[in-house]
Amino acid sequence: MLGQYHDWLVGTALPFWAESGFDPDGGRFHERLDHAGQPLRVPLRAMVQARQIFVYAEAARLGWLPEGARLAEIAFASLLRDFVTDDGEEASVAFSIDPVQGHVVSPIRDAYAHAFLLLAIAALHRLNGDPGLLDLADRLLRFIGLRLTDPEHGGMFDALPVSGGKRQNPHMHLLEALLFLERTAPGHGYIDRAAGLVDLSERHFCSGGVLIEYFDPDWSPATPVLWEPGHHFEWVWLLDEYGRRTGHDLTCRADGLFEVALEQGLAPDGSIVDALAPDGIMLKPSRRLWPHTEAIKAAAARHRRGDLAAQRFAEAMARRLMHLFVGRPIAGGWIDHISADGAPLVDHMPASSLYHLLLAGQVAAKGFASAPALAKAAP
Repeated sequence: MLGQYHDWLVGTALPFWAESGFDPDGGRFHERLDHAGQPLRVPLRAMVQARQIFVYAEAARLGWLPEGARLAEIAFASLLRDFVTDDGEEASVAFSIDPVQGHVVSPIRDAYAHAFLLLAIAALHRLNGDPGLLDLADRLLRFIGLRLTDPEHGGMFDALPVSGGKRQNPHMHLLEALLFLERTAPGHGYIDRAAGLVDLSERHFCSGGVLIEYFDPDWSPATPVLWEPGHHFEWVWLLDEYGRRTGHDLTCRADGLFEVALEQGLAPDGSIVDALAPDGIMLKPSRRLWPHTEAIKAAAARHRRGDLAAQRFAEAMARRLMHLFVGRPIAGGWIDHISADGAPLVDHMPASSLYHLLLAGQVAAKGFASAPALAKAAP
């Protein structure tokens, strides 16, 4: 099933979204498509542009879609023009713009969006080696350190202007971006910043064996307290990647997250539920596409460490993806969110899902290259 998933991703999804999901007039990616594959005119988020730039830069580098390099370069130039404020010392990115006129709709500086812009920069630099991209990354990191970081309690504010509490999610994606930057440009201090995030997560995010999602400003868990199995799986892979680059053994921590997600986070049909309380009570029995991709990545990390059952689990997750989410309502599309009984909960296809799908395919091709169906795809 992993082989079928790879073939769908490379042969159908990536070409479809490169064509139907890209606006050649604006030089940008569409935010979402309707179920007939037509673009919907909604504000374009910087986060989605950055994710799609990452996707097509990586697809080009892997040889899965050479045309992706051109799309990624065009979209990155548009993102710099329309979203980014850069005074030469600090750089930041607006939350969203109008899809037609290109003017800023929301000037909020969102931590999540900044993390994904750094991820896009890492992928483009790995593709073309442009040193100016690393200079921009430094200016973005300077903005994060000076403006988005809480000087009293540590960690990032969710956004500027500051309102409400904090989330673990932007920190997780900033860690991801730093690991990709370290991969393309070691020796620039990215791994030291990553170490700070791993330490922050150990001090604040985990309680009672689960990874808490929402917090008050002082890192007290916000009510209602909940955790998401999908993010458990995502952290398993990230902790493994961090350990590979630093030599730090975080296996026990990763194993604990994986085991709790496996024991409590699966529905009877083997799909992954959205959210639970720390005591295991189901809070959101619906299912989304992305946790199943993160489970494939977590399985690859465990397979690398000798877990003989990990490939079977990855195959099961690929089967869930193929049977419940992808290839519908049109061949290159997906249903992003379904109810517990399988009914669609959204009337559109969000472009943001392709980032999850691409990474799962990339990690599986490398992590399970011994499987005949994936050997030809291993990067």
